[in-house]
Amino acid sequence: MRDLNIIQYLPLTHPRATLRFVKKLNAAGVMTILDLEDSAQDPFDKDITRTLKINARNNFLDLVNSKTWVGDEFDQPIYVRVNSINTEFFKEDINTVLKIFNSGFPITGIFLPMVESYDQIDETHSLLASCRQDDNSFLEIVPMIETKAGMQNLNTILKSDDVDSKFSKVHYGHFDYCLDAKLWPFPDPQHDTFWQLIEPMIDLILDHKKTYIHTPFPFPNDSELFWAASRHLQMLYPSKDVWACTLNSELSLSLETNNDQKLNIFSPDTSEKFCINEAEMIRNNFLDGRANRRSFGVSNNRFIPPHQFFVAEEYLKKIQKD
Repeated sequence: MRDLNIIQYLPLTHPRATLRFVKKLNAAGVMTILDLEDSAQDPFDKDITRTLKINARNNFLDLVNSKTWVGDEFDQPIYVRVNSINTEFFKEDINTVLKIFNSGFPITGIFLPMVESYDQIDETHSLLASCRQDDNSFLEIVPMIETKAGMQNLNTILKSDDVDSKFSKVHYGHFDYCLDAKLWPFPDPQHDTFWQLIEPMIDLILDHKKTYIHTPFPFPNDSELFWAASRHLQMLYPSKDVWACTLNSELSLSLETNNDQKLNIFSPDTSEKFCINEAEMIRNNFLDGRANRRSFGVSNNRFIPPHQFFVAEEYLKKIQKD
């Protein structure tokens, strides 16, 4: 049995297919996050995004109303990522989650994006309180640290919860953080800059007795790198309070490979020539791999979120201006 807690994002664009994946992942001991946020958007069109958000919520309700599920068949946690509290979609997301939770569908909790203050957690906790049926029935809140402000305020957020205990886990969102911090190129799991960025954050989270949930792995076809990076994470933090995160079931269901192989960590090339080539590659591969107006692209070996595309575009414009 794998000694690694894995949680995977699933879109809600096709609810029946999503439910099949949830069941398959559950049988393999993999947790899931049903996504109402990034997978339901068109980063170039706000009106289309609104429609996609409505469809995702309706698809979620259809999934529950299909009666093709039985609560007892799920023994792994199922979470829902809602939209940020600062968006127009947040309250409808929460209302949808509450309806579904109260229907008996086994939602464990919500992932709350872009958390930058404890007030956001407190407000969300109050909104969710209406679904509490007894002391053993409530929805967890998993704050997501995805901005420079969130990272800077993390210690205060954690200290504020030492008494109230309104959350027990923290998820790091690397793509959003790199977008907000305008990092280029994005540090990858084999880069020393990646680990230099996240290790102080993980130390802080674990010091406050919280579970750390790693950022999604960006290379869907590279199971060897996934397992090497996961083993490195486990070596640094030999605890069940550190979870890995994936974006595709092939990776989530893969068997650990070559468990003696250490992660080859190196300093990324930061020369202007490399950065320009990387930005052009990301821009082109994102546009080429963005099928059916989905919010991300997939190249031959890399998941490319719009966050990475936008920073690449901005970098290229800056270089051209200079």
